[in-house]
Amino acid sequence: MEKLEIQEYNLNIKLDGVVNIIGLPASGKTYLLKKLINKVPSTDIFIDSQNIKNLPLDYLQKNIAAVLDDHKFNTEYAEEELIYYQDKLGITREQSTEKIKNMAKYFDIEELLVSKINLLSESEKALIKILSLLIINPSILGIDNLLTYLNIENKMKIIKYAKENNITILNITNNKEELLLGNYILIIDNYKVADYGKTDILLKDEKLLSKYGMKMPFIIELSSGLNYYDLLKKDYYDEKTLIGEIWK
Repeated sequence: MEKLEIQEYNLNIKLDGVVNIIGLPASGKTYLLKKLINKVPSTDIFIDSQNIKNLPLDYLQKNIAAVLDDHKFNTEYAEEELIYYQDKLGITREQSTEKIKNMAKYFDIEELLVSKINLLSESEKALIKILSLLIINPSILGIDNLLTYLNIENKMKIIKYAKENNITILNITNNKEELLLGNYILIIDNYKVADYGKTDILLKDEKLLSKYGMKMPFIIELSSGLNYYDLLKKDYYDEKTLIGEIWK
C-alpha cells in the first residue's frame, strides 16, 4: 500500500512512516479513522487507486486497523486482548502465542500480560490497546490520540516496530511534541484537508499550526528563538543535535 485517498475529505496522501493528524475539536479526525475501518459506511475510500469496497473483507481486516480512544476492551486480561484480533483473523493459537511472546519481549511487558485490564494504569491500558492491533501487522494502523498516554520509550518502540514491519501509522494527536516523531503532518478542518506536507516544512509555519490549535514543539520554539538572536544559523528538530550545536 502506497497511497490513500478519501474523496469526502479531498484527501490524497502517501502511506509512509508516521502521519500525524491534527485539527481543532470536532473537525473530523476520529471520523476519518472510523471511515477507514467501516465504523461509518463509506464508498469513497481508495487504496492505490482501488476502491476498498471491491476488496475482500478479510484483506481489509488484516491490512487496515484503527485503535479508538473509547476505553473499550474485548476481554478481561491483557494477554487475552492480544489474542483477540488474531483469533478474528484465523491465526492459529500456536502462532498467536509465539507472536505474543515476541511482542512481550520487544516491549518488555511480560509481567503485564497476566494482569486484569481494569487494574492497569491508563498508560498500560493504552499500550495494550495499541499492541492488540499492532500485533497483526496491518499495513495501516490508525491511533486516535492514544500515544499521548505513553512515555517516550514506548512511543519510540511502537514507531520502530512499525518501521521494521512496513506499517504506516496515522496518529491523531493534540500533543505538540509528537509532531517531531512523524514524517508528515495532515491538518483536518471541517471534515476536509486543510493542509498536508512533510513535517519539517509545516513546522516552519507557526501561524498555520496555531490556527488549528497546535503549538510548536518546544525544541522548535527554542531553535527559532536562538536563530532570531543570531545564536544559531538554522532550525533544529531534536534536542541532542541542538544542544551539541549550542555548546560546540
